[in-house]
Amino acid sequence: MSRLKAPQRREQLIEVATKIFAKWGYNAATTAAIAEAAGVTEPILYRHFASKQEMFVAITRAMSEQTLRDWRQLAEKSGTAMEKIRRIAREFPDHIRANEDAYHVIHGALSTSRDRKVLAVMKEHYTGIEKFFCKIVQDGQKDGEFRENLDPKIPAWQLINLGIGYAMIALNLQQFDHFSVEDAVEFIIRGLKS
Repeated sequence: MSRLKAPQRREQLIEVATKIFAKWGYNAATTAAIAEAAGVTEPILYRHFASKQEMFVAITRAMSEQTLRDWRQLAEKSGTAMEKIRRIAREFPDHIRANEDAYHVIHGALSTSRDRKVLAVMKEHYTGIEKFFCKIVQDGQKDGEFRENLDPKIPAWQLINLGIGYAMIALNLQQFDHFSVEDAVEFIIRGLKS
């Protein structure tokens, strides 16, 4: 394998680690397996990441940043708070398919890991998404679209839980892929309306 510059090698290791974690789960994956799959030695891997935890943190943060960047772009193209939520819902199935391995990693760790650093970065991930949706709901409340007497965290977490559930089912049990995220979001929006 050709010699890569440090940022490119780090990116390659994140990509390979994502595939290994997705296939085996965070707990079963080893740095030896990741290094082998990347075509490097473990000492090379440890030049870029101090531990398996650090790789997981990098994967989760990259996924969080990408998700929020994508959703912000979708929201910018929409006028009202309802339109923002609907547009994200419409694009969500394609988003999870495009990021399937990363979602397997995050959801696998969410359901099985007891590692403090892993759980801390998961909390960071969902806190960012919570803030994103709370802002949309608050904007909708200011504009009179949504009820003012509603804590924005409630619909934010309804949307987050819908996303987690849909992604886990759609990626693991394709026979249930007839479920409509858009219809489920409409149900949530009806509860938000003024």
